[in-house]
Amino acid sequence: MAKKAPVQATLSFDESESGSAFSFISPVVDPNPLPKKEPEAPDVLSVSELGERIKEVLDCELLTGITVTGEVTGYRPNASGHLYFSLTEKGDTDAAVACVMWKYAAKYLAFPLKDGLAVNVTGYVDFYPPSGRMQFIVKKIEPAAGGKTGLYLQKEQWKKQLEAEGTIPRPESEKRSPPLFPKCVGVVTSKTGSVLQDIRNVLSRRYPLPILLAPAQVQGAGAEVSIVSAIESLQGKVDVIIVARGGGSFEDLFVFNHPDVVRAIRRSAVPIISAVGHETDTTLSDYASDRRVPTPSAAAETVVPDRTVLLNNLEDYRRRMHDRARSIISTNRSAVAELKMRVDPSRLSRRLDMMQQQTADLEERITSAFSRRIKGEKESVALLAERIFKGAENRVKTAVLELSTQKEKILACDPKKPLERGYALVQKNGTVIRSKEQLKKDDRLTLCLADGEVTATVENIL
Repeated sequence: MAKKAPVQATLSFDESESGSAFSFISPVVDPNPLPKKEPEAPDVLSVSELGERIKEVLDCELLTGITVTGEVTGYRPNASGHLYFSLTEKGDTDAAVACVMWKYAAKYLAFPLKDGLAVNVTGYVDFYPPSGRMQFIVKKIEPAAGGKTGLYLQKEQWKKQLEAEGTIPRPESEKRSPPLFPKCVGVVTSKTGSVLQDIRNVLSRRYPLPILLAPAQVQGAGAEVSIVSAIESLQGKVDVIIVARGGGSFEDLFVFNHPDVVRAIRRSAVPIISAVGHETDTTLSDYASDRRVPTPSAAAETVVPDRTVLLNNLEDYRRRMHDRARSIISTNRSAVAELKMRVDPSRLSRRLDMMQQQTADLEERITSAFSRRIKGEKESVALLAERIFKGAENRVKTAVLELSTQKEKILACDPKKPLERGYALVQKNGTVIRSKEQLKKDDRLTLCLADGEVTATVENIL
């Protein structure tokens, strides 16, 4: 008889819009069940084995690479560089999850972390067996989208990004001053606000000149696109650009922190004056501009001179030039009068006579000095010639004596000289005999005398 299939029950995971839930599917009953077996004893796990099973369960797609939003609480930076904190949610049912950000990931954090910040954290859920604690391993932290805190953190993140790429701050050596006398001023601001009117009032009072408005949206969604477009539209058309906005909250001025706006200001070929908000307000655009001023009115005062001051300076220059010209004319009149006296015929004749006398005296002095110099040189040459002759004579006498001495030395070394005194030079076969050891009986010898040679035979050696 064939065995029948056992009863099978299935546990399924149902993920629906309302959430995830487990459902138990009823078992299929076999009409011919097998005989029941005795239930086996359950496996007994160690604590470490249980921890491994928990880690395996948590290592799934639903708990890996996820992003969670919440508020930072219990922030505890470790001396080793690791960051420990909890991510909490306040509401009808409070919730919290322990988080840790390891040192290698924390060094890329773009803003300072502290309690109370709303953030989005990305990472995975992990189980730490030594303490039996489940925790969220954070790989990345970003500011939460909403609220002033989120905007502040976004600004800090943008600032680090722009600093890393070298967009801000603009080096002092690259900051350009507006022209001293611009012909046209470009303004990037809202066409409906009071900023434009303030700039017009200042320019009309100080130095009237054409204003080219590039209207832009200065807050709200899409404002960065409008501002960038306005800046680009003014390139090559004006001598200086004022990017201006009146005072407002941090949120109102936030668009001037946008990287696109900052980059557009930095790459502008025309000098840009940043006049956003009030003196205490600072945006990232200020770091990229050529100059930052506290108000739009101050920007207008920066780009043009004050015509009242110019007129006063012109009057002062006119007066100084007049006084200087009068002084020069007076001085030249005195010089002309003196020259006129100098060219008077009688004065000129006396002057010529005096110059002739001076020339004659100078000629006589030069001739006398030249004669004395020639006489002195002749005496020096005669004395030098005498010394040279005496030196040469002494040198010749010394050389003759030295030559005679060397001759005597050479003659003394002549091998035939002793032969004149009765000595003989003994040779055997052309070899000079210096010892009887070189001879034997019956050897034929040649005796060299002063006036010839004699042949002899050795008869006896004593």
